[in-house]
Amino acid sequence: MKLNPKVYKQLTGEPFETQEINGKNIEFHYMNDTPFLFQFASKGRFAIWTSDGNDYKVLIETKYYDVMKDFYQEEVNMIWLSFLERVGAISKKINMMFIIPTLIFYVLIAVVSTLLFPELMLQILLFMIVIVVISNMFQGRIVNKRVKEENKLAQDQIREFLGNSEFDELVKAQEEHYKEYFKFNVEEETTIEEDKTNNIENSEDEDGTKSD
Repeated sequence: MKLNPKVYKQLTGEPFETQEINGKNIEFHYMNDTPFLFQFASKGRFAIWTSDGNDYKVLIETKYYDVMKDFYQEEVNMIWLSFLERVGAISKKINMMFIIPTLIFYVLIAVVSTLLFPELMLQILLFMIVIVVISNMFQGRIVNKRVKEENKLAQDQIREFLGNSEFDELVKAQEEHYKEYFKFNVEEETTIEEDKTNNIENSEDEDGTKSD
C-alpha cells in the first residue's frame, strides 16, 4: 500500500537509521532536515510513515524520536508494519467490493436509460451520482471501522511486547513532548509579537524626534 508517496519520493537524503523487516527496507529521516517540518509538526504530526508500495521511509521530528525511540525499535516496527500491510489489504478488498459492482450497475443503468428512457437521461444520471456518493460514504465508514479495529490490535500487541509500564511511560513522554513543543511555539510567537510592538514604538519615537 502506498503511503504519502509524494513525501516518500522527496526523502532522498541519507537516513539516520535503517532497518530491514520481512524483506522491507525502512529508512528513518529527521523531519527537521526537510521542508516538511512546519507542514506536519505544526499539526501535531511528529512521525509520518511513507511508502512506495514496497519499502518504507519514516519522517520523524528529532526530539520526538529521542523521547519515543523505544517505540521505533525493530520488534515494534514489525508489529506496526504488519498493521499497515493488513490495513492496505483490507482497504483494497473493500474498495473492490464496492467499486466493481457500482461501475457495472452504473453502466447498465446508463445503457438502459439511453435505449428506453432517453428523455429522462439527465435525471437518471444525477440519481446515479447520488448513489455513487452514498456508496463511497458507506465504504469509507466500513474501512475506517476496520482500520480502528486493526489499530487497537496493533497497539495491544505493542503494549504486550513493551510491557504496561514502559508503554504507559512512552504515552506520558509523548504527551509531554506535545506540550513542550507547542508551548515553545506559543512563547516564540509571543516574543515575535513583542519585538514587532517594540519596533513600532521605536519607530514612532524616532519620527517624533525628527519632527522636532
